[in-house]
Amino acid sequence: MKIHNKIAISNTIVFTLSTISIYIISQNNIELFSLKNYFFFKMFFIVISFFILSNFISKFILLNIYKTLEKIDKIIYFINNKFISDLRDELSSMEGCFQQVFSSIKVDILDILVKEGEIKKEKEKAEELSEKLTLLNKNLEEIVEKRTEELKHAKERAEAANRSKDEFLAKVSHEMRTPLTPIIGYSKLLKKSDLDLNIKDKLQTIHTSGLKLLNFTNELLDFSKIEAGTMDLNFESFNIKEFFQDIYNEHSEQAKEKNLNFEIELPKNQIEIYSDKMKIYEVVKNLVHNAIKYTERGSIFCEVEIKDSFLYFNIYDSGIGISKENIDYIFQSFGQINKQSSGAGLGLSITKKIIEILKGDIKVKSKLNFGTTFNVMIPIEIYQRSDEIFSFNLRKLLNHTSPKIKPIILKSLLKFPIRLKNLKKAFENKDIKEMRKINHIFLGTYGNLNLTFIYKNSKKISQELKKDKVNFENILSYINKLETMTKTLSYDDIFEEYLTLKNKKLKFLIAEDVEENRDFLKALLKSDSIEVTCVENGLLALKELQSNKFDIVFLDIQMPVMDGIEALQNIKSSPELNEIPIIALTAQAILGDKEKYLPYGFNGYITKPIYEPMFFSYLEHFIK
Repeated sequence: MKIHNKIAISNTIVFTLSTISIYIISQNNIELFSLKNYFFFKMFFIVISFFILSNFISKFILLNIYKTLEKIDKIIYFINNKFISDLRDELSSMEGCFQQVFSSIKVDILDILVKEGEIKKEKEKAEELSEKLTLLNKNLEEIVEKRTEELKHAKERAEAANRSKDEFLAKVSHEMRTPLTPIIGYSKLLKKSDLDLNIKDKLQTIHTSGLKLLNFTNELLDFSKIEAGTMDLNFESFNIKEFFQDIYNEHSEQAKEKNLNFEIELPKNQIEIYSDKMKIYEVVKNLVHNAIKYTERGSIFCEVEIKDSFLYFNIYDSGIGISKENIDYIFQSFGQINKQSSGAGLGLSITKKIIEILKGDIKVKSKLNFGTTFNVMIPIEIYQRSDEIFSFNLRKLLNHTSPKIKPIILKSLLKFPIRLKNLKKAFENKDIKEMRKINHIFLGTYGNLNLTFIYKNSKKISQELKKDKVNFENILSYINKLETMTKTLSYDDIFEEYLTLKNKKLKFLIAEDVEENRDFLKALLKSDSIEVTCVENGLLALKELQSNKFDIVFLDIQMPVMDGIEALQNIKSSPELNEIPIIALTAQAILGDKEKYLPYGFNGYITKPIYEPMFFSYLEHFIK
């Protein structure tokens, strides 16, 4: 309609203007049909034509538009009614949903209100329980505090008992080692003398018995060391027939007293084996002793065999036997089946642990009232006598060596035990770098001196250390062979010969409160090149040092009047005396003693009974 109005208005304006133009022309007497006004009339005609045509078209278009609008109006009306109808249905549906939702909410609200009441009751119960729990907690804290106090006292009592045990073991160790020093020492010295063979055999028995007692003392006192699996092994060569013959001699009287038949079947050949003699002795002794102890009638039989680098021995008895449930129990520490029997119950426990350390195995078969059989297998080496003649070859080498080289060889031999000890310590720590360093000294020193027995084993250690994966068991076997060599040498003779060649005179001061030990040390050091002064305590040692000069001082730790620690502190505090090497010579030898006393300032630590190679090695090491 707006377009139509615009066209009508524009047509009206055009028509009006045309009419006015014609009127003006007529009033002014202008010729209408002149050529001059031709263009004007042409334009007027076009306008009139456009006016008539536009009116026609506009009416026609407006009519169509109107019809179209009517259709649109009907459509809109239909849509509007449909929309209103759908909207009414939707609102009706929504009203139903809302009623359902509000009904559900109403139920939920009622449920919440009910539960709120229940929660309130539960809260009241919880508060009541909390009060009770707080009360119980308070009581529990008091109980825990009381129990903690009891445990603290129990721990203190246990620690006190443990200290008492350690003090007792230290005392036992000291008292056992002190008399063993002259027993083992004198028997070894006397064996070197020109005595009757029968007397030498008896001296050997004394010496072996002393070593066995020392070994037993070590194992008893260092039981914790056994438990920790750090027991040292000392390999040596020994004759297997002689070894078991000694076992038989020791136990035959005991078996005879009980009217038991006791036999040991030995190998026919004379075989030398290489292993830890004292550890194997402890194993066999414990098993034979138990067999005799728990057998009232019948026999004990032991058979021994060496096959494929293994020592086998089986011990049979016709004793009380062991039930199946107790087979494992007998190997536990302090485990005793027969509570009335004597002993601490450590024998079989120690036996099993020693066998495991030796890489062996033990099995037991038994039947109650019929007897028991123990089968033991221990890996060994068949001893090669090449090491046994080391001393002979060494003497031969020294006899053909010039006087200038001879002292160098003797000095290197005297240093050998300390170097070997350092190598073994590095091995125990699995310090490959330190092992290479020490072994390099072995190779250079003993190779250049033509001491092939030492050099060959050192070379094997060196080759093993070069491997990507080091076999420590092989290295241990080579170290043990080197240790065996030290046992074939008489270090007192080597030391005396070394001093004679070097024209050295030495003065030693020994503070030792036990007279028998003083006499033995004098006998051990007896030489034209050595002067030994012995005193009974640390105070007398200080007096001697004020009036005489000494090359080395040996101090026992436990002495009356003034002990070794106090004497050491007085010596080290004196500017004139603090350069003198002070070596602890003590029976304080249980696990941890050395680590305890060395920090006081001792230059060395030697335990009793004295191990001669290490003793003379220390002497050479500290001679200025």
